[in-house]
Amino acid sequence: MERTAKQHAGAASRRTTVALFTWCSICCLSLLYFTPRASYAVRDLLLVYFQPMVPVVFALWLWAHNVQRFHALGIEYDMCFSAKDRKYLLSSGELYRIALWLTAVCLTCAAGFASMGALGFYSLADYMPLLMYFAAALFVVAPANVLDMPSRLFFGETLQRVLVPVQEVTWADFLMADIATSLSKSSADLCKAALTLLAGPALHSLVTAGAAGAAPRVVDPLAAPVLFAMCLPYIIRFAQCLIVNRTTGNRAQLLNALKYATAFPALVLTAIEHEYHVSGLVYPMYDWWLGAMFVNSLYSYYWDLEMDWDMPWLAQPGGQTFLRVLKLPGLKSDSMFRKSWYVWAALSNLVLRHTWAHRLIGKLEKHATVLLVMALLEVFRRYQWTYIRVETELRKLRIRASHGHLPDMGQRDSDGAGPGGSGLVGAGASGTVPPPTDHPIVVTQD
Repeated sequence: MERTAKQHAGAASRRTTVALFTWCSICCLSLLYFTPRASYAVRDLLLVYFQPMVPVVFALWLWAHNVQRFHALGIEYDMCFSAKDRKYLLSSGELYRIALWLTAVCLTCAAGFASMGALGFYSLADYMPLLMYFAAALFVVAPANVLDMPSRLFFGETLQRVLVPVQEVTWADFLMADIATSLSKSSADLCKAALTLLAGPALHSLVTAGAAGAAPRVVDPLAAPVLFAMCLPYIIRFAQCLIVNRTTGNRAQLLNALKYATAFPALVLTAIEHEYHVSGLVYPMYDWWLGAMFVNSLYSYYWDLEMDWDMPWLAQPGGQTFLRVLKLPGLKSDSMFRKSWYVWAALSNLVLRHTWAHRLIGKLEKHATVLLVMALLEVFRRYQWTYIRVETELRKLRIRASHGHLPDMGQRDSDGAGPGGSGLVGAGASGTVPPPTDHPIVVTQD
């Protein structure tokens, strides 16, 4: 019996997936082989050029898993988006496919840079980062009808609205901007890579100058453009909060804006502290830095639980009292998941909100691997946050629908399930809400 066209397409897709995974494995082996054999200049520039994409690609893989778990658990996360935006949302399989292609492109260029640099083909190696960033840009704006073009262009349009926050904030705008705050380090690293690329063929120039054996300091990490890029995601969320306050009158958004404002001194003082830390010098603003980090971390943690996750705690009635002294966060009666998942999410979120504390231990900050792991942990924290965030939004949509309000107007804040299916079996709520109309979404996120 002949295969149907759908079966042929499925078989071709599986062969492509296997081929891409095989190629990615070869690229990883090439990196492991050539990187230790390359000069300090090659290794340093390898981090400058290619490390910024690691958390970004990781975030894409985790968003695909978010969507996969939503579908597996019957959670209609797409109801959080407007009817206009909803048609562009991709399935988890489509997201995995795009993530795999982007991973293959990044690994190919990184392996090419490392191998060519180790073998002495410096001029060719300098083209590899340019090729990677050009290809990554094509993933967003390429008009070719490949890799779900309408959804890619929708992502690009949303990114444009986020970068220029002057209009009403949709759920898609808010979600992308909030995820971007977890990529703050990558934003700064992308700026460093861009400044290095704009300066010309760095590796070839270092070799010509006879400095290939030394670790180059290509871009000042405290340069104004780098610090601005690091703060940009928080600036965007700060502006979004003010826009929502202006359009809806929601005063809670002023407190939300204040939360993001506390990130600015924390980010800048941390960047300065890093330079003192790796140089083995005494940081004269150490107490100010420590205070700024604690204020931002604890404020953000409180906001995560009571405001973003809608857990009764300090402001909402219904929390739990421990030993008649300490008030602990509680759960709403219509919570979707097992209590153990919320306990894990709250505790792990507290720990991951304070990963900066690794700077207090020895000289860990000198190691690029440690910095990368911390960046990936922050992306993972956001991945968990997203589940319960969606649950909260769906709850608010149900409440508005039950009161006869338009379900796509007003606040757009929620969270949902947990990772990998661990402890995520629902406890009564399905997350289903009446379909929203085509009215524009206004995010109030109180």
